[in-house]
Amino acid sequence: MKKIRVTVSEDIWRLLKKDSEEFGINNNKLCNFILDKFKYTKKFDIDKFIEPQGRPLKKVVQFDLNVANKNIYYDILRANEVEVEAEFFRELFEIYSSQFKYQREIFIFQDTYKTILDAIKNKVKVRINYMKNSYTISPYFIKREDQGDENFIFAYDDENKLYKSLKLKDTIVLGILNEKIQIRDKKYIENIRKNFDPFLGERLLIKAIFTSNGESMLRSFTNYKPKLLKKEDEIYYFEMTLENAKFYFSSFLKEVIIIEPEILREELKKSFLEAYKIYEHSDS
Repeated sequence: MKKIRVTVSEDIWRLLKKDSEEFGINNNKLCNFILDKFKYTKKFDIDKFIEPQGRPLKKVVQFDLNVANKNIYYDILRANEVEVEAEFFRELFEIYSSQFKYQREIFIFQDTYKTILDAIKNKVKVRINYMKNSYTISPYFIKREDQGDENFIFAYDDENKLYKSLKLKDTIVLGILNEKIQIRDKKYIENIRKNFDPFLGERLLIKAIFTSNGESMLRSFTNYKPKLLKKEDEIYYFEMTLENAKFYFSSFLKEVIIIEPEILREELKKSFLEAYKIYEHSDS
């Protein structure tokens, strides 16, 4: 038996691992399937499988050129030796779509990303607007959660005196301040960097029982998925923060029973009751 060993980027490694879990196939089967289907042609052509179902395969993207692009539009076409405009734009959209979601986010919000990185490099504070609130932060690093696909700015909120994880896409930079960052707890910051969890907080031991449908959902719901420690009989053991657990398990509704901790059980019950009251009130 020949063993294949290849070094890939962490992103590709995570994607393969994620697909293996979601699709319920082991790593050997997935990698051999990819090799088998791409061994003589590297085309990812699924249109022929979808067509018999009568699904619409083509959609039109329509947009207006802004002033800046309109003024240099024909220069762009000449520089790229474009013969067919539609093919040129199709290629642009395919390049964009082929990137991971977190990479597309950095691409779209690159001005904010670069500004925050400059502030981190120069160790200066930044004034931001976040969720309709304005305050000053001391940014330490930008990172994404291992199981997620969003970028977070880990920073210290100088006005409210606490550490925060801020979503890059929701952060608006108002200005860089001429005020140096104070490193308060190097050990804590480095530990957060190595074991990043955007929800922060103390990690708890979570015990849960799933229905068969819940177990299928567990494989599918990979964003912000908790770390599975073990499974004994029908009980799953996870490690995660309370806020992460509330966010993650609320999607399962009746397909999961939280055994421990009691605080999570109470938080979920409270959330479900509040949702019930909203629906009950809307019926009257």
